[in-house]
Amino acid sequence: MATPDGNEEIVRRLMDLFASTLHHQAACLEGLGLTYAQAKLLWRLKPGELLPLRELARRIGVDPSNAAAVVDQLTERGLLASRRSEHDRRVRLIRLTGPGVRARRQLVARMSDHPALESLSAARRADLLEILREVA
Repeated sequence: MATPDGNEEIVRRLMDLFASTLHHQAACLEGLGLTYAQAKLLWRLKPGELLPLRELARRIGVDPSNAAAVVDQLTERGLLASRRSEHDRRVRLIRLTGPGVRARRQLVARMSDHPALESLSAARRADLLEILREVA
């Protein structure tokens, strides 16, 4: 059922944008040699942060055991460092390494270079950002 205020078209266009973003994302991740889960973790962990594994898992929306597997993969690649908390040995603390910070910067730069956004003027991108801040 079509809505008079255009909600159906808005949702359809958002779905189209989401689909094109997935294609863009796949190309970016392939170029960086990252899986979706690895990229999501890198994206959500800010340079300089030292987070408990449980908090990092919450940020990426997965169970801590699933996050631990991704952390192990990225640790093996030298992109993350992991250590036990001095105050509670059960807590695993995670941070980006220097190479991890660089990989995160590359990820953000490549993902931000989205063709749909590049076609907009700076003023229209600012308008879109304002709208997205209101609804997201």
